[in-house]
Amino acid sequence: MHALLLPLALADTGANEPPVADAGLGLLAEVGDTVALNGTASYDPEGADLGYTWRQAGGPEVGIKGGDSAEPSFTVEAPGTFRFELTVNDGYADSAPDFVEIVVAETSFGGEAEGGCSAVPAFAPLSLVLLPFFLRRRRAA
Repeated sequence: MHALLLPLALADTGANEPPVADAGLGLLAEVGDTVALNGTASYDPEGADLGYTWRQAGGPEVGIKGGDSAEPSFTVEAPGTFRFELTVNDGYADSAPDFVEIVVAETSFGGEAEGGCSAVPAFAPLSLVLLPFFLRRRRAA
């Protein structure tokens, strides 16, 4: 008796792992600045190309330019704390969202005073102490 052996190609049954969104670090900015968000640290465990979706989740409304790219931008016209959400997609699944906050001051964090002396706002020492708080990334629960 003869047996016929045929190679079988087994399909990859590994489940797709969802991609991971990384909205970058928080920033401090001034009214009038153009702020660039940065989601370039986002990744897919299987190495697939990613699609990006940014949306504003808090703060005075701004228009996001390039909200479907890794590095969109916006121009701030009002002070406040702006919160943005990034979700990435690998063609199969969306990531959990990641958030970043941008704190915008109405006036400069430093500059020239009349008479040519360098001026530092009275809140500068406090802002340096609180800087790690502002730069802390917040993730969705």
